[in-house]
Amino acid sequence: MKSFSVQRLGVILAAILGLGLFFAAQPASAAVGGTTFAVDKSTARAGDQLTLTLSLTNTENSAIYFAYESVQPTWPANTQAGAFTVVSCTGDTSDCAVNGNSASFHFNAPIAPGATKSVTLTVKITDTPAWGTAPYTLNWAPYVYYEFGQVGGTTTAKDQSWTYGVPELQTVIS
Repeated sequence: MKSFSVQRLGVILAAILGLGLFFAAQPASAAVGGTTFAVDKSTARAGDQLTLTLSLTNTENSAIYFAYESVQPTWPANTQAGAFTVVSCTGDTSDCAVNGNSASFHFNAPIAPGATKSVTLTVKITDTPAWGTAPYTLNWAPYVYYEFGQVGGTTTAKDQSWTYGVPELQTVIS
């Protein structure tokens, strides 16, 4: 058996580094295109209502036959139980589950290429928020998942999570 050498260690490390760079350059799961988000107020006060609009435009070449979306507040707003509540969900949805300060729903499907489906959430800010000093920034983190292009039993899916929220859904509460 040959003895272990620094040269051999260098070759092994170079191979590992090369593989690491190769795999790091590979794309992650495909990002979702065609999403838009909006809130009707960039500033609000205790007791106000906000309207969040979440839309999905099919940018694929085939119909989207399954589409799911959820939205919840980002930190630290997600720790403020009762400070605000999702009170309604309307629009191009087959169902909508509202649970305190979050909501999830399925867009009506199929969604033809180029078509857009939208859902509107109404959020009520409590009259007596518990977060203390104002202003307080409320932001929302959407998650979108959809399936399309089912050919011969093969499904293509895309999903994306905006863990830290999106500027289009941010409201400063004073």
